[in-house]
Amino acid sequence: MSYTIHEVAEKMGISTYSIRYYHEHGMLPFVKRDENNNRIFEDSDLEWLNIIVCLRATGMSVARIKHYLALAQDGDETVPERYEMMKEQQAQTLQEIQDLQQHLATINFKVDHYAALMENHEPDSFIPSDLQRKPAVNH
Repeated sequence: MSYTIHEVAEKMGISTYSIRYYHEHGMLPFVKRDENNNRIFEDSDLEWLNIIVCLRATGMSVARIKHYLALAQDGDETVPERYEMMKEQQAQTLQEIQDLQQHLATINFKVDHYAALMENHEPDSFIPSDLQRKPAVNH
């Protein structure tokens, strides 16, 4: 099946600008063009794009993605290097998830704290240790 750039953008949840950027920077090497020079995407192009979007979303640089995609095109002898790249990205992503879980725990605490204050009609007596109430200064 083939798709226009707008169909791909809608299907993938990314902008046409991003798709054009990835294509113009050689990261979608197999995309064809029709008689009007419009990009035509096949399912295999969407697979490449899905990898690109995933790697960008998890913080991999465009240069590193381009290197990964070049390795993939070079064949099986590059599997060990691609494996190492994915292991590094996996570790980085797992660390980001752990960090976000810690942040979420703090946010959940604050949500529960404020919900209890509103439910019990109590003032907020929690003041972080490094925050001091100071009188307003008129300028």
